[in-house]
Amino acid sequence: MWTSFRTRLLRRLEAAWHQPAARSPYVPLLARYYDQVQHEPAYHRLPDQTWEDLNGDMLFELLDATVSPVGQQCLYHRLRSPLADAAALQEFDAAATLLAREPGARGQVLLALHQLAADEAYYLTDLFSGQPLPPLPGARFAPLLALGFLATLLGGFWLPGLWLATGTLALVNSVFHFRHRSRVLRHVRPLMPLGRLHRAGRALHRAALPLPSVGQLAGPLARLRSVLRRVAFFQVQDNLGVVELLKMLLLLDQLVYARCRVAVQQQAPAIRAVFEAVGYVDCALAVASFRQRYATCGPQFGPAAEGICLQGGYHPLVPGCVPNDLTLSGQGVLLTGSNMAGKTTFMRMLGVNVLLAQTVATCPAGAYRAPFCRVLTSLTLADSLPTGKSYYLVEAETMRQLLAACDAAPGSYLLLLDELFKGTNTQERIAANKAVLAYLQPRSWVLAATHDGELGALLQPTFVEYHFCETVTEDDWYFDYRLKAGPLTTRNAIRLLARLHYPAQVVADAQALSAALTVQQQLTRTEEPVSSVGF
Repeated sequence: MWTSFRTRLLRRLEAAWHQPAARSPYVPLLARYYDQVQHEPAYHRLPDQTWEDLNGDMLFELLDATVSPVGQQCLYHRLRSPLADAAALQEFDAAATLLAREPGARGQVLLALHQLAADEAYYLTDLFSGQPLPPLPGARFAPLLALGFLATLLGGFWLPGLWLATGTLALVNSVFHFRHRSRVLRHVRPLMPLGRLHRAGRALHRAALPLPSVGQLAGPLARLRSVLRRVAFFQVQDNLGVVELLKMLLLLDQLVYARCRVAVQQQAPAIRAVFEAVGYVDCALAVASFRQRYATCGPQFGPAAEGICLQGGYHPLVPGCVPNDLTLSGQGVLLTGSNMAGKTTFMRMLGVNVLLAQTVATCPAGAYRAPFCRVLTSLTLADSLPTGKSYYLVEAETMRQLLAACDAAPGSYLLLLDELFKGTNTQERIAANKAVLAYLQPRSWVLAATHDGELGALLQPTFVEYHFCETVTEDDWYFDYRLKAGPLTTRNAIRLLARLHYPAQVVADAQALSAALTVQQQLTRTEEPVSSVGF
């Protein structure tokens, strides 16, 4: 019977691994591990703005074929913590490859991790925080009260007068017990799934998989047993109420909790080691599933002098996404094109490829070669009503942070920028764009989208131009989403208004004014050299 149940369970887990169901992530729970360790030294932590610009939560959902909450939390942390360690990424790649190609090993992992599937596992991270379990108010009096009750109870057989003190202490202990009962139950919540974590880690270790993280689990698992013995007390089921009575009169909850606090503080590194090893395997399992469902390649990392080379890159969140190529070497890239032509999606695609290359050693592309770099973006800014900041002020502050980052670590950033300073007038927007992009280009890899065609000439030769374009007819318009070299030479915005059946007078007036402004700009450019010579 047990073999039959195990076979059915494995079949169900395997089906879920091949086609994981969409799970609505409750981000505060997913981010508990990341929030706890994000202040530790690291090559890079993805800022909230960049995470949102790259649709991080949706990307996480797409990759989330994990089995356990521990795996979910480790996957979220991994996606927000890019590495610059080729050896570590190769090791993770080998783990994901093993689980993709070896059904036997994958089955052992699925069954081991299934033991940790309960939601309570989201709170395991509390056990290796700076203050693993908080103290109870007045906890130092609990041993005295418990000993006092026992002493007066036993002494009453020789001095019956002591039983009055016994009754008083019984009342005091009962009040103390019920006063702290809910607090104890709340504080021990992270302890409840600790046994499941131990069993999952032990099962992975016994599977003897060729994974370094699992092979080093013997020591941490042994140290974890000292905590588990104390945790077992809180899992005792009592249908007769005898244990509950003893807990109340002898303050057993408070006394055992105090011992648990000490044990958890002493063994916090072991708990974290098992947590991270189990989460690592679950992350590799999820990435193996992603590779089965999408066309991917392994990244290659080279020196900065070779630049970024992406072939057949696509965005996995965009159904039927058109693949594109890009090479970033000594120059920045200026993207032009109308709305909906694909500029922002292309920049997100590049950012996602760089992010996945340096977190899960997997790229949704035909080929990827690049140096290690930190991705920062400014794609979806908005004004802030609570702080009273205008859109332009938010833009300016965001760009100031990016400038400071590139000054602090020049040559290590990939910047994806969409229509900078669009919260101000055209003349100052173009001037600010030119100044900022020219400043950033020697300090970082820059890919910037704009509707201001003038920037191409102003930024030569440090930037090279590419564009996306659409085809508009009297009956329809369509986009091919192909990246093309050179500046955009067509304008179709007003023709789109006609296609959307704007009043004919509106379309005609707009076309006439656009033509006049174009002539005026050409005359201005012709006169500028003359006035310069005269000056």
